[in-house]
Amino acid sequence: MIELRALEADDWPIWRELRQAALAEAPYAFGSTLAQWQGAGDREDRWRALLEIPGAHNVLAVVDGRPAGMANGVPAEQAEDSVELISMWVSPAARGRGVGDCLIRDLHGGL
Repeated sequence: MIELRALEADDWPIWRELRQAALAEAPYAFGSTLAQWQGAGDREDRWRALLEIPGAHNVLAVVDGRPAGMANGVPAEQAEDSVELISMWVSPAARGRGVGDCLIRDLHGGL
């Protein structure tokens, strides 16, 4: 079963965990690097800021009780009923189970 949960700024530790896992597992898929989000860049205020982008919707996917994916999006400027996907990642263990589809549907419905 796939459970989805909207994330707020106080949820930054789980967002951090998944984002760092995503950057490590699929570095080619993101504009940021893991190195930029570790060491001096690994600060609570930076993680919170990502979850506080005005108008953004941030969602966590949980599969079999474990965090398995994340996505975030903002309202698209071109069309009132569209969403601009900022980032999305599904853990390798959860791929092929419809997690990505659920995340996309939730983003569209959440904005």
